[in-house]
Amino acid sequence: MSYFKEFLHDLKPEYSVMIEDDDKVCYAYLLIDNEIVGDVWLYNTMKSPVEAEWHSPDNLPFINPIEFIKENIEPFDDETNININWNSENKVVAQIYISNRLIARLSEGDFPGSSSLVIKDGPLAKVI
Repeated sequence: MSYFKEFLHDLKPEYSVMIEDDDKVCYAYLLIDNEIVGDVWLYNTMKSPVEAEWHSPDNLPFINPIEFIKENIEPFDDETNININWNSENKVVAQIYISNRLIARLSEGDFPGSSSLVIKDGPLAKVI
């Protein structure tokens, strides 16, 4: 696994964001009490396919195909400047920033969440 990190909500520790790159694809997951309640695609580590692979659960986790990708960012490492901005007005929302750039947003029930890295809504991410 090339990257795995969990970010806890300072005021509500039952909430966290887990980012996982398994050397195939990278996703962020919103967790409440260690249960996944939202997810969003962040980037492909492997080459982006032309055809969608979500026709079979054997392909999990799914790589986002080219037609949905606006930008495929560099894979994360321990030097990547990742910050989570938590907003808790009506419901908890986690905004994921890389080097002060908003790249994704997750709240409870977002399957998928939103991303600034996709060009159109799909099953792995919606456009911010």
